[in-house]
Amino acid sequence: MDEDVLAVKTRRDLYQYVRSNPGFHLREIARALNLSITLADYHLRFLEKNELVSWSMDGEYKRYYPRSLPGDTEARAALTEDEKRVLAYLRQPVPFRVLAYLMEREAASHKAILGHVPVSPSTLSHHLKKMQYAGILGRAQDRIGYRVANPVMVARLMASYDLASPDQIDTWIRVWGEFRLR
Repeated sequence: MDEDVLAVKTRRDLYQYVRSNPGFHLREIARALNLSITLADYHLRFLEKNELVSWSMDGEYKRYYPRSLPGDTEARAALTEDEKRVLAYLRQPVPFRVLAYLMEREAASHKAILGHVPVSPSTLSHHLKKMQYAGILGRAQDRIGYRVANPVMVARLMASYDLASPDQIDTWIRVWGEFRLR
């Protein structure tokens, strides 16, 4: 890695934050590091130009992700486009609660999810449709409920980025069977 790129403390802090917290958007990153949006944007663009971070659009938000560096054995592998998409939803409160709830069961109806996610029925429908369109949720076999399309990926991302408690992970293993969380 070119040491000159990360010689500036603000830039180094931003890079480390994105590595530890992929999928956050600009305002969240700026808030977390107590930086102005303009300053955070400037340095993130610089990091992007030097191929240390990448971004993808999540409808209205530009979300940032680390890139793997050749020879950097401590860095997590670069995220695939599918993983970026799932992580973008995991960073939003309502989709996160829906996914956490569905991960604890094989499938659930709109009504059952509504009992655990405190939003209006129309707001929940909106988020379920978005996640279904993105391929994160699928229809249950009964065609009434919803299920997580790729529970192994969701579990791995939630465990890797400390979005799940050990109790939740134990429950997933019980529900989904034994799978590797690497």
